Amino acid sequence: MVWLGESPAPRAGWVANPPRLLARLELERATKSEYELSCLREASRIGARGHQAAASAFREGGSEFDIHQAFLGATSQNETELPYGSIVALNEHCATLHYQLRDRTAPQKLNSLLIDAGACASGYASDITRTWAANPGHFAALVQGMDQLQLRLCGQVRAGIDWRELHMEAHRLIASLLREADVLRMSPEEAVASGVSAVFLPHGLGHLLGLQVHDVGGFRDLPEGEPIPRPPGHPALRLTRRLLPGMVVTVEPGIYFIDSLLRQLRAGAHAAQVNWALVDELRPCGGIRIEDNVVVRADGGENLTRAAFAALTST
Repeated sequence: MVWLGESPAPRAGWVANPPRLLARLELERATKSEYELSCLREASRIGARGHQAAASAFREGGSEFDIHQAFLGATSQNETELPYGSIVALNEHCATLHYQLRDRTAPQKLNSLLIDAGACASGYASDITRTWAANPGHFAALVQGMDQLQLRLCGQVRAGIDWRELHMEAHRLIASLLREADVLRMSPEEAVASGVSAVFLPHGLGHLLGLQVHDVGGFRDLPEGEPIPRPPGHPALRLTRRLLPGMVVTVEPGIYFIDSLLRQLRAGAHAAQVNWALVDELRPCGGIRIEDNVVVRADGGENLTRAAFAALTST
């Protein structure tokens, strides 16, 4: 007998969580049925309403706690019903990748909002991130550039693409954006090869999405196969497979100004190729992440998140 669940098995002689069976189940879960996709679309619609309300609360000068409450109210879901703990970060807090504190008092000067928050529908999750600049300037231009860059990456999602290659393409595009913004004064190719791009993007491009926010089935093509390795120097990547029709992925490139990583860069061999005056100007804004949920199709991708936001603006 086989037991699937928390170990140990409840009876002697039962085999708990056999790896090959778990791998087969995870592979089946990686592609979604039409019913599952309908649930994911609804989760995106609910999440988009929450993000719209959060952006309004930010523009009205709300604190992190106020913005979080606006998100909850618009989704009609409480914290235990959300698929994960929402990240609601203002100013330099945007540089903390999984920030959770939610200050009750708004900062005297609002620079930026990064909100990473999703909703649930029949157990299925959305996972959406948006970044907003309070004022025009260099940071607002970077946000706009990141939005265009992220849409370009979403446009490359299709069956047969090796996710690792798309992740590396994200690094090349972000290095190009940083060079165009005069943050970096080195070629995009050199920034990626040297690891400088990873200072500004220290996480993976995205992951599978479904019943779990970081859904299963992202590292093997066959149940008996070995895990597909991550690219060297990119240990945080949560998906290494070629994409199949029916998978749902998040696409979430980012640029962050993280003090600990910047200190290492400033002390390293490539410090002279960084515009530190501009970095210091951008540090109070923390960082940028734009994240959409995309269904993999044979001839492209269905962007659930952009469709959900577009539906809000058309009503």
